[in-house]
Amino acid sequence: MLCKLEQESLSRVGRQFGQPLGDDYVGDPVSEAAITGAALVRHLDDVRFATLRALRQLLRALDAERIAIGLLSPDGEHIHEELVWVSGFGRCGESERVVSCSSFSDELRIWLASREDGVSIGIDARSPAWHDLPCDQLLLVRSRVAERGQPSQVLVAQLRGGVRLPESAGHAISILLKEYTARRASAPQK
Repeated sequence: MLCKLEQESLSRVGRQFGQPLGDDYVGDPVSEAAITGAALVRHLDDVRFATLRALRQLLRALDAERIAIGLLSPDGEHIHEELVWVSGFGRCGESERVVSCSSFSDELRIWLASREDGVSIGIDARSPAWHDLPCDQLLLVRSRVAERGQPSQVLVAQLRGGVRLPESAGHAISILLKEYTARRASAPQK
């Protein structure tokens, strides 16, 4: 009986410093993964490793099939991937893949004209985009509203099933993207 009581009391104690969490605490795993990833990108010397680690954490938190960081062209016609993490046995790391966005360009133009951090686009199996992006839902989150004529740094996640991204999670992912963009700009070019 004593062990059972200890177990019950431990379930209400947070991981950090043994502080009680309270009954209303519900963590957002996507926000936590993005903020942790942003801290890794900011503080670790190896930006590539830190970013891939952040992508791996976000892939798990979103339960995604594939996740990438890339540049969305100013006209919204294509995404040029830079780093990618794939579930299962897929190839992870640097990517030169260019994804056409022509089949969902209307949704992207509306999003680019807005001030929203993210957009979720349904991809039907009969859609021409299915060949390049085999998923049920494509989630795009940008780091900032781009200036006219400039590409936007985006996170692209291919999801199975529908996921509603909380506003706080979209903001946390945009913080990760800002850190990645800042470190990428300050890194010496090869």
